[in-house]
Amino acid sequence: MRPISPSPWSRRRRAGAVLALLMPGMAALAAEPPPLPAFDLERLTVTPTSRGALLGSAGLLLEPGALRLAVVTHYQHQPLVMVRDGRRVGEVVRERALLHLAAAVAPHPRLEVGASVPVLMTQGGMSLTGLGLGELRRSGMGTPMLRARVGLVREADGALVDLAAEVDTGLPLGRRDALLGDGNWSVTPRLAVGKTFQRMRVSLEAGARVRERVQVGSHSVGAEVPFALGVTNVDGTLRGELSFRAAAPLTGGGLWSGEVLAGARYLFSEHFEVFALGGPGVGVAPGVPIFRLLAGVGFDPLPLLPSKAAPPMLESGGVREGLPGDGPLAMVEPPVAEDGEAPPEREVESVLDQDADSVADGVDNCPREPGPPGNQGCPESERQVVYLTEKTLEITERIFFAFDRTEVLPRSYPLMEQVAKVLREHPELERVVVEGHTDNIGGAEYNRRLSQARAESVCRELERRGVEAKRLRAVGRGPDAPADTNATAAGRERNRRVEFHIVPVATAMPGSAREATP
Repeated sequence: MRPISPSPWSRRRRAGAVLALLMPGMAALAAEPPPLPAFDLERLTVTPTSRGALLGSAGLLLEPGALRLAVVTHYQHQPLVMVRDGRRVGEVVRERALLHLAAAVAPHPRLEVGASVPVLMTQGGMSLTGLGLGELRRSGMGTPMLRARVGLVREADGALVDLAAEVDTGLPLGRRDALLGDGNWSVTPRLAVGKTFQRMRVSLEAGARVRERVQVGSHSVGAEVPFALGVTNVDGTLRGELSFRAAAPLTGGGLWSGEVLAGARYLFSEHFEVFALGGPGVGVAPGVPIFRLLAGVGFDPLPLLPSKAAPPMLESGGVREGLPGDGPLAMVEPPVAEDGEAPPEREVESVLDQDADSVADGVDNCPREPGPPGNQGCPESERQVVYLTEKTLEITERIFFAFDRTEVLPRSYPLMEQVAKVLREHPELERVVVEGHTDNIGGAEYNRRLSQARAESVCRELERRGVEAKRLRAVGRGPDAPADTNATAAGRERNRRVEFHIVPVATAMPGSAREATP
């Protein structure tokens, strides 16, 4: 029997049925064009919890035990554009607004850890359907960032600069369809260095951003070397900041990028501040806007408890001889007369002044060389940082020591020489107590031992410069006699000090630099 071949009509009917089955899938494919290649559009690292600057640490860490929180609003104008012959011809992302939530804590004097989460509030731009691409999502969570900083050296410990090693780790959680991540981990190690010049602080940081390479149009986004130079004013409640930031690509097809940002922060207190900054971008690399603006607040919800205030210093009988700006003789209040009686006449004392420079020998740093009173009786060519008073030798510069050690650093040798010279010129000062003091960071007993050892080190430096050991006595007070509050960084810095106290001859106690703390 011959097989029966199907009729043309039956063949057409079956083809129609198959086509009808395939149509929904074909319609779905037509309705879901491929998305734009996924990558993290954010280039700027926002660190509003930093002590040093809004966009970087400047080598500084938070104080131990401090907890810092910050909320930042962030607007970008045209961070992603289509480029033809070096010109912008389309705005893939015309505007973008984010909210950054950040927190940082310092569990150790040398360690700071933190985290930040960017949240995309809205973004808009050109339609991508004409390019055969899917539309970008308008909101979503960005790439969470974990941050760790390790302090290597500190100016506060006598180093020339503050230096910190840092690393940012990006988690693969940012939304890919909103250009908030590429689904991969990213790592950015860097070094940050800063130095304070009177009221200004200069900082430099450089590192490497390691991430997957993604082709975006005719260019690529991938690994790069970001670096930044910043200048910040560090004095007063209103502090300005200027930063130049750039990145050099490490992958083929990448573009150089740069930005110039300026802003200010206003400190209402040690625990609350507001800030704002903004500036233009340089170049057309993905993530570089025409300009960006940031504003936010930073605060410490758990301020450090202040230590007990220092006991008030006793007046030295009204004597102010030899202090900066004062005359060579003490100003004494006029005696009070009783009703109907003439005030008693003042007693006039003869004051020894060998060099006839109007500065009494008792408070003259250079009693055998004439010099103006404003320079403690020394020639103007020898700037004085030591001031001799009735009970103390005041110094206007800090004595620097190696970190966590007792050696006096060479940068303090000129100060040591001047203190020794004053003591050599005044042999009538038979006993001087050298007191070492610390802040309250760390164990009290450890700080007492450290301050004792440092006071002894200062005594040894003075002995090497001709001061007899029997005239000196070292005492380590540790954190027991603060000169200021320990609740602020500035207060703790003032508490880390060395003092020189003159012991009256009648009460002078025997001893030397080798005595232990009483």
